[in-house]
Amino acid sequence: MLVERAGDGRRELATPTAGELKAAEAAHMQPRRSLGDIPIGQETSVLLRHGFRQWEDLYPRRQRSMVERLLELAPACSTDAGVVAALRSAILGSTEMAGHLSRWDRYYLKSYESMAGHRFNFTTLPVEPNVWGTTTSGRGTTLRRLVQFVKAAEWLRTNTDRQLSVEGPVPSTAALVPALLGQNIDGDPLERPDAVVVVGSSQRQLLPTGSVDLVLTDPPYHDDVQYGELSRPLQAWAGLTPPDSSGDAVVNRATGQLVADGSYTALLTSIFRESARLLRDDGHLIFSYANRDPQAWANVIDALQGAGLRAVGCAVVHSENETDHAKRNVRACTLDLLLDLVPVSNLAVEKFQPKLGDSDEEEFLGIVAEYVLAIGALSTDWRHEFLESVSTVNFIRPLRRPRNT
Repeated sequence: MLVERAGDGRRELATPTAGELKAAEAAHMQPRRSLGDIPIGQETSVLLRHGFRQWEDLYPRRQRSMVERLLELAPACSTDAGVVAALRSAILGSTEMAGHLSRWDRYYLKSYESMAGHRFNFTTLPVEPNVWGTTTSGRGTTLRRLVQFVKAAEWLRTNTDRQLSVEGPVPSTAALVPALLGQNIDGDPLERPDAVVVVGSSQRQLLPTGSVDLVLTDPPYHDDVQYGELSRPLQAWAGLTPPDSSGDAVVNRATGQLVADGSYTALLTSIFRESARLLRDDGHLIFSYANRDPQAWANVIDALQGAGLRAVGCAVVHSENETDHAKRNVRACTLDLLLDLVPVSNLAVEKFQPKLGDSDEEEFLGIVAEYVLAIGALSTDWRHEFLESVSTVNFIRPLRRPRNT
């Protein structure tokens, strides 16, 4: 295991000195909390294969001890419950930098979170992070997160000059949120909150029909991102009961979730249909999407068509750093397609086309965009035509590296 050192304007990753090893093994560095077993799953399987059994196994003893101590100290830092909650959030957030999984990058000297690239990372030389951090460096540390919290609070105060009114969390199984209707059941006016946090399935959204100008969302990436599994270490540290992930809108081949033919598309359709219900006739549903799997794109397009939506345009945006460790020397998505849709109606719309370059990825997205723009009026055999059209593009083929001679 490597250690990260910072000071005098410089930073380095190196093997620990004898003094650093002694400090890490100090008697007071004795963690006490058990974080629970690692379950079998699509992403957790890599952890189990490498011998990790409990979530605490992902963390060096010193890191665990420091996190536990900071969580113990947080309540004494303020009498304001909101401040304490923010402190806890920053401390818990630092646990995504699990020491036994935090790989590093020699091209850009930093350690990475344990689920960087939406994968649990296993590496030969991980980096133990500094839980608290320093003023000069410390990606993902508690201190860095607190600094960002302060910046966000200052921006909010400057731009709103008031305390935001937030309601929730409200379960998605509840009745419509009364305050959002502007009046109670007796017709008396209510002050609307600035935001309502709803927890639960997006198949039921607590807003009145035809009341929304914009639905801005981020749909699941088929089987690419196992949101539930990747959040489990943070849930374990927060002391949250692991939720039942069977309702996640994501294909998980390890657990058999949504692997049945058509089940993923059916779930997406029901979610998009509920979002479409909320929209006014001139309301918009906007999201970005990226995937190298043509079937994943076909499922999303099919779901949008089935939800009663039509496309008014799409645009290509540069979304990923192609020099990142997970993106270098492979065919990886570095561009997103931004989709703009409205409910099917008699209103006239002027569609806007994406601007495309000549890269392999843009060739692929150009074909995808052609079918996206036809959502709402797709032919019955569009899926076969689409899959046939993209079958020969270079972007969906593995990148062949030249052999050394």
